[in-house]
Amino acid sequence: MRSPRADRPPRTGLPKAALALVVTTVLAGCATDHDDPVAGQSTDVPDEPVTITWQAAPFGNRGDDARVWLVEEFERLHPTIEVEVVSAPTNVDTNRAGLSTQIMGGSSTPDIYNGDVAWSAQMADAGLALPVDEYLPDDYFDGFDPAVVEAASYEGRTYGIPLTLDQAFLYYRTDLLEEHGLEPPTTWEVVAEQSRLLIDEGEVDHGIAYQGAAYEGLTAVTNEFVAAAGGGILDDALESPAIDDAPAHEAVEFMHGLGEEGLAPAGVSTFEEPESLQSFTNGQSAFLRNWAYAHATAEDPGMSEIAGDVGVTAMPAFEGQDTRASSVGGWNVYMNPHTENLGASLAFLTWITSPEIQAEMAERSSTVPTLDSVRESEEIRALSPVIAAAPDNDLVSRPTSTPHYTQVSQAVFSNVNAVLSGTEETGDALGEARGAVQSALDGRSL
Repeated sequence: MRSPRADRPPRTGLPKAALALVVTTVLAGCATDHDDPVAGQSTDVPDEPVTITWQAAPFGNRGDDARVWLVEEFERLHPTIEVEVVSAPTNVDTNRAGLSTQIMGGSSTPDIYNGDVAWSAQMADAGLALPVDEYLPDDYFDGFDPAVVEAASYEGRTYGIPLTLDQAFLYYRTDLLEEHGLEPPTTWEVVAEQSRLLIDEGEVDHGIAYQGAAYEGLTAVTNEFVAAAGGGILDDALESPAIDDAPAHEAVEFMHGLGEEGLAPAGVSTFEEPESLQSFTNGQSAFLRNWAYAHATAEDPGMSEIAGDVGVTAMPAFEGQDTRASSVGGWNVYMNPHTENLGASLAFLTWITSPEIQAEMAERSSTVPTLDSVRESEEIRALSPVIAAAPDNDLVSRPTSTPHYTQVSQAVFSNVNAVLSGTEETGDALGEARGAVQSALDGRSL
C-alpha cells in the first residue's frame, strides 16, 4: 500500500464566495454525456498488476485511519491490485472544486473518490461520476434503505455506493429524566413538555439545542421537522416545492415557538453543530439534536461536564404522525468516468461496501453501517448506543436529487433562519422559500 500523501504542500483555501463561483462554473461548464465512457473495459478483477487511486479524507477513529487498514486488507485479498491513497482536502467545498476541475480536464485519476451524499446529482449532471449501477447486479442496492439510495441517485441512475451513513439523533440528560421520572421522548411535543418542566425546576437554562444558523445544516434540520410533520421540502415526485404546504408551516412554526417560549437557546438562530453541542455538554440544555459524532464528545470527561449522563435515542415524531425523521448524511464512493481501471475499481468499491467490511468498520470505528442487514443486527447494535438507536430513525433524503441542491438549500435555510431570528413571519418566509426553490429547480439564480 502507498501511504496517504502527507508530503504535499497544503492547499490554499479560496474565499467562500470565490470558491462557490469556481464550483458553480466548473459544474456548469461540464457537458453531460450519458454515453458509456468506459466502453470496452472489462469489469473483471485484473490478472495483471494494476494500481488504482482512491481520493479520501481520513475517517475512522483517531489513530486508526480506516483508509490504511481497508487498503491493507484489500490488497492482501487482491494481490494484483495496488491502491494508492490520495488525501483529500478536509474542506468539502474545496474537495469538490478540486475534483471537478481535475475530472473535467479528462484526468483518469483518482479512479475513485469519497464524496458527500449531497454531491450525487451535481456530479452526475456534470458528467463527473460514472453510473455504477450499470456495472452491478440489478438487486445490488436492495440492501440499502431507499432514502440512502435516493441520495446517491440522479434521474433514475445510481452514481454513488454508500460507504458511511450519518444520521441525526436526539441526545438527552439521563440523570435529569430519571430524577423526574421521565421517559426519553418520542415526540416533539413531549420534548417541549419535558423542557418546560426541567427549566421550571431550575435544572437547565434551555430545553433543546439544535442547528438554526443560516447554513446547510439548517436545511437538514428543517427537512427533519417537515418530514416528521408529514411533508417535505419537495413534493413526492421530487419535482416541485412543497416548502409552503401545511406540514411545512406546522413544522417551522413549531421551531419558531421553541425559541419564542425560551425552550431553545436565545441564540439558536446562530448555532451550528459546535455551538449546539457546547450548549448541551456544558449543562445548559437538556436535549440536543446533532449527528452521530456528538455522542463521543458528550461522553468525554475532558470535553463535557455531563459525561456519564448522556442518553441517545431516535429523532422524535410529531403527535399523530409516525415518522421519526432523520436526514441522510454520510459519504458515498464515486467512480471517475475517465478511469482506465474499471474492473479493479469495481472490485475495491464493492469490497469496501460489503456486509463484512461494513461490520468491521462499525466494530473498529463505531461507524453507522449503510447496509440495513448490518445496521439492524443485534451484534452490531450492541457496539454503541448510537448504532443501537440508528435503526429506529426513519431516514429522509435532503432535496439533493437536483443538481441545483446548493441553491435549493440556500432558499430553505435563509428563509427559515429569518423565521427563527424573528425578522420574518412563517407564512411570508415560506412563500418566499417556495418561489426561490422553484427558481433553483428551474436552473435560475436565486
